[in-house]
Parts: sequence; C-alpha cells; structure tokens
Amino acid sequence: MRLLHMADLHLGKTVNEMNLIEDQRILLEKIVSVVEEHKIQGVILAGDIYDRSIPTKDAVVLFDDFLNEITRMGIKVYAVAGNHDSGERVAFGGEILAKQGVYIEGILKEEITTIEIGEEVVIHLLPFFKPAHVRALYPEEKIETFEDGMKVVLAHHVVDQKKKNILVTHQFVTGTNPVEQSDSEQILSIGGTDAISYKVFEDYDYVALGHIHGPQRVGRDTVRYSGSLMKYSFSEEFHHKSVTMLDIDKKIEVKTIEMKAQRDMRCIKGRLKDLIQKEIVESANAEDYLKVTLTDKEELLDPIGTLRSYYPNIMELSLEKNQRGNQGELSVSKIKEKTPMELFDDFLMVATGEIEEQRHNYMKEMLGEEVEKS
Repeated sequence: MRLLHMADLHLGKTVNEMNLIEDQRILLEKIVSVVEEHKIQGVILAGDIYDRSIPTKDAVVLFDDFLNEITRMGIKVYAVAGNHDSGERVAFGGEILAKQGVYIEGILKEEITTIEIGEEVVIHLLPFFKPAHVRALYPEEKIETFEDGMKVVLAHHVVDQKKKNILVTHQFVTGTNPVEQSDSEQILSIGGTDAISYKVFEDYDYVALGHIHGPQRVGRDTVRYSGSLMKYSFSEEFHHKSVTMLDIDKKIEVKTIEMKAQRDMRCIKGRLKDLIQKEIVESANAEDYLKVTLTDKEELLDPIGTLRSYYPNIMELSLEKNQRGNQGELSVSKIKEKTPMELFDDFLMVATGEIEEQRHNYMKEMLGEEVEKS
C-alpha cells in the first residue's frame, strides 16, 4: 500500500496583493504526475484545502479539477478540514463524494469517520476542532486546552491495534524539539493552550498532520507535517518543500518527494545599480517573488519602478537606511536633554543611516576645510 500525504494547499491565497492561483495549479499538476509515477493508491489531505472559509471561485474550480484528475485515475482521496476551511462547506455532498472515493470530513462528530483499505489499513479522519467543540459533545468532561480536547476525542474512539492505523488531523502538535513555524501560519491561541503533545497519538501507526508549513517530524518519524506545497511568506525562504510518501507493509516507511514551485519566494539585498546588473538578474529566476532591501544611502528616484523592469514580481521593498533610522523614537523630554550636536547626529541617522562619515562630510563642506574625524 502506498499513500501520499500532503496538506496546507491554501488554494486561492493572495500574498502582498499577488494571486498565487496559477502557481498552485502548476503544483497540483505536478502532484498528479507524482501519483502516476510512484503508483500512489491514495492521497491524504490534512486540512487547509482553501485559504479562507469562503473560498474564491477560482480556488473551488481548481480543487474540483484536481479531484477529477485524481479520481479519474482510480485514486482515493482522504481529506479533513483545517482551521482556514469552513468545515460545513468543505464537507458538502460528502456522501455523494464518498461513492466516488473522495472522503472529506469537515466537522467534529462523536464518531470519528474511518475508512478501511483492504484488510490491514484503517484511515481515521479527524478535522480541525477547538476545545469548545469537544465540550459541546462531551459536557461532562473537563476540557480547557486543545490537548484536553484531543485526549477526550481519542478516548471515545476505538482503535483496532491489529491493523495499521493512520490518523489524519489538522492541529498544532509538538514533540521533544521546538516545532519550526513561519509567519504564514495562523496562530490559534496564546500561552501554548493550542499545543498537543505527539505522545497523545501512541495508538496510531502514522499521524498525517496539517497546519505547520515546514515539512518535519514531530517526536517520532511517523508523526509528521508534510508542510505546504509552496512558500507563503518570506520566513519560509529556506524551506525545502515536499510531499510525504508512505509505503505500508509490516511497518510504515516514510519518504519525501521534493516539490518546486515555478516561482521561488526569496530575499535579495544590495545597491540598486548592483541589483540590476545583468549577471545578478540572471543568477536566479527573475520572475521569483521577491523581498528587496536597498542599501543605497542617497535618495533614489522611483526605485520600485526601476526594479520591476527587471524583477516583475517584487512583493516588498524597503530601504536599509530607513530601517536603521527608525530603530528608536525620541520623546520631547529626550530631545530637550540632547545637545545640538547630538540632535544633529540623530538627524544624520534618520536621513542617511550613518553618523561618523556623514558628520565628517557635512562639517567639511560647511567649514571648507579638512575636519578631524572623532
């Protein structure tokens, strides 16, 4: 038995006003190729199918196209809703879809949906939930945290230990080492109340997780985040995106398959005139989504316009001198305490990002003679 685990598609996502739907379409086409090449028998989607609870028309059409391609090949799909999804919308027509081999669970129920694959493997579908959802089902239980809720839900669910059990869920699960997070993930709560220990899942041979965008193991090799298919923030610049392949026999072997988007998301830094040099522009894909930091000290005329003629997909632009100059704010009382020279130095920092060299140049120009540097 061979399954493919992926999550956090976030179909329809927009980053810095740029719609990523075409990038996502190309990646899903690659997934179809991976399914064919590796003879995958089932695809697991561990939540956040869409980027918002009311998905865009393009996002719905794209997911529909993907499901049509997968089911046309005779491949089963096992999916749950994530915290970005509307469980009710995602699970609409669930009984009809199940007859076509597409199993989607959107809302927490007393009985966790299970699908048997042959005689040896059982898939358990557990969509994203909050503690309040569990309290509504089990009012007699004391449930304060996400881990409390998960323990109660799993305690009411019977698992046949003679079979290989795979749990599909979308939660913030932690292990012995800190989980690598990124800016594009939605923080669910504060104070760590959303964290669930991987030890809660001891009855399951593999736990297919969604929510964290960096692919990684959690506590043990068979509790894993597959991660998102593409980068959704510049904090993910150094992520190596992949999907996870499971070979299930007497034990479960885990492999990763690298996924490369047609456009990377990366950061570049330097002077404007250097960044537009041919060898720099051609050193990587100029169509990538970029965060640009300019180190120029002088004023620039329309730097974004100049850069976009070379790099059309710039998402963010900042000036290093402004970043340094805005590190601290001066109150009126502090201004009154400063000497004229100290105030002059503050002005130089805000205007140029430097003090020593600029002070020397200004004094030289005003006095018309060489001034000793302090």
